Amino acid sequence: MMSTKIDRQNDLEHIPLLRGGGIVSSLSGALGRSLKETRLTAMLGYLIALAPEQFLKSFRFDGTIYSVSLESNHSQGRSDILIETTKGTGIIEAKTDGSNPCKQSMKYPAKWRVLVTQYVPSEQEKTLKNIRYVQWHEIGELLTELSKSSNPKVRFVSTDMQSYLEDYHMIKEKESVEIYAREINEPDTLVLFLKAQLYGCHYEKNSRSREALYFAPHFGQRVSVNYPGIRVGLSYIARIETVEVLETWGQLLKTIQLIRGKSWLTKHKEFLKPIHKNWDWEKIRKRSFLFLGTPRLVFNPPVKKECLQKGRGQLNKRFLSFDDLFSAWEGKNANA
Repeated sequence: MMSTKIDRQNDLEHIPLLRGGGIVSSLSGALGRSLKETRLTAMLGYLIALAPEQFLKSFRFDGTIYSVSLESNHSQGRSDILIETTKGTGIIEAKTDGSNPCKQSMKYPAKWRVLVTQYVPSEQEKTLKNIRYVQWHEIGELLTELSKSSNPKVRFVSTDMQSYLEDYHMIKEKESVEIYAREINEPDTLVLFLKAQLYGCHYEKNSRSREALYFAPHFGQRVSVNYPGIRVGLSYIARIETVEVLETWGQLLKTIQLIRGKSWLTKHKEFLKPIHKNWDWEKIRKRSFLFLGTPRLVFNPPVKKECLQKGRGQLNKRFLSFDDLFSAWEGKNANA
């Protein structure tokens, strides 16, 4: 993927950080390549101090938290996290594997104990008074919730910890976006897609189009009638090579030249002329352009939009999986 100066004006440039030859995806990962319980509990303790109410509810502690301590000394060792509330003391013991930290937690005086582990407790263990087993995927769900917090520190730490846990397969990674689908019902965009391997649309700030791996246009009735061989529905798929956010016609030409080369631009410029002439480049300040691989005919007959959503109106289900498409192709309505 090639970056452009234009793109860097719109998005913060990200320079990969390597440690021992591997890409680091979190601040915690930058501190070392191995998974460390102490690192995890330090992050968790810090997050509890930042967002105590969410953890009180999740861990089922009573009162109001007024103190969070890491690696507190006790007569028989050190607890991972010690939480003091107005109603008593809570201990959190964490294990990155499937071992049971219950016995260890009993060494430390506390009213409540939370055991964060991959261990699956028995039915009897689930009923133990004031002892709660919490699996890491539950922590992951809490981190997802906290990543939407209005507090920037909470957002950063929870997102970073989530990335760290994902890197070591402690929690499931966020579901990826396989296919980005959009309606194509006018000739300029159709030609742009089929001949120039590009797709352009109004820029949407919160769109997940940058995460998608493939682009799949749904051809409407208008282009189907005027272009032989084009049938109504979703039939072609193209790999997304990069997504660029641009503002002017000149920026588009410059970006195409940077990504695909001057000779490619010269050869394909005739397919760009219609959007130069017919699109309003003055009022629409930002557009997203998808640079695509070769469009390939995958579904014949095409997938009908009414098998992907309710009704035949404008395509509103823009992010799909291959399972969604193949099920719809087989005639199974996703909304049935």
